[in-house]
Amino acid sequence: MKKGGFWNDTFEKALEAGQSMAKSGGKQLKQTFSPAQMLKNAFSAEGTADLPAEVPPRGTKEGVGKGKQSTPLDFVKLQEKYQNQDKSKTDALRNRLFQMVKSGDEKIMMEKKQKEEEKKRQEAYQEHEKKRKDAEKQRQAQMSGEPQGKERQSILAPKKKKKAPLPSVAEIKPSTGKQ
Repeated sequence: MKKGGFWNDTFEKALEAGQSMAKSGGKQLKQTFSPAQMLKNAFSAEGTADLPAEVPPRGTKEGVGKGKQSTPLDFVKLQEKYQNQDKSKTDALRNRLFQMVKSGDEKIMMEKKQKEEEKKRQEAYQEHEKKRKDAEKQRQAQMSGEPQGKERQSILAPKKKKKAPLPSVAEIKPSTGKQ
């Protein structure tokens, strides 16, 4: 019988190991995900939830003969864990809602302040326009020729004689011209 080389032996051993792992893996998967076994474990775990499960320490072979190779699920701990997760999600949503309401209130307050400021600006603008119109009316009255009061005179200049007001109707004199 001829001996195979190192590589041939290695590949054959790897092939055999892979085949045996595939067979044993399929059996383990079937045992792990068996619906009947899962229901049985679920009902038995609910009835004995008060009692602590006896789990042999790792490395011992006590549980191997009984068919228990995995630790049973502790539904109470799982339920508490999910409740904690739900509580944290609820708290996060509550905080988010609070922030939304708070920002909404701030937005409303800012809008009120802006409206008040706009109203004040509008009133100030109207008052300014009123003053401007009054000043314009006064300027128009001054330009129309109504009496204004005394004229300012220079100290160094000689005194001016007052002019008599012009008569409203002009006198007509006969013309004296060459004939």
